[in-house]
Amino acid sequence: MNKNLKFVWDFYGADSEKTANHSLNHIQEFLVKSEINIDIYGVEKVSENHYYSFIILNIKHLEFIKKKLKPSRGFKC
Repeated sequence: MNKNLKFVWDFYGADSEKTANHSLNHIQEFLVKSEINIDIYGVEKVSENHYYSFIILNIKHLEFIKKKLKPSRGFKC
């Protein structure tokens, strides 16, 4: 059974790609400071005005990520 979750932060509007990339940089910095290793992350395009940044982490980080980083959504992957 896969115990990984994909955490997603959605961004909308003309600058959504730029904002998603900028957000991902801050998320990565925070995780390094929190000593959480992250191997899978990125930015994906949904449409011209909707991009999202994401990270994939073990389910054991669920409560910490929800409390500290407040993702838009998350799901098993």
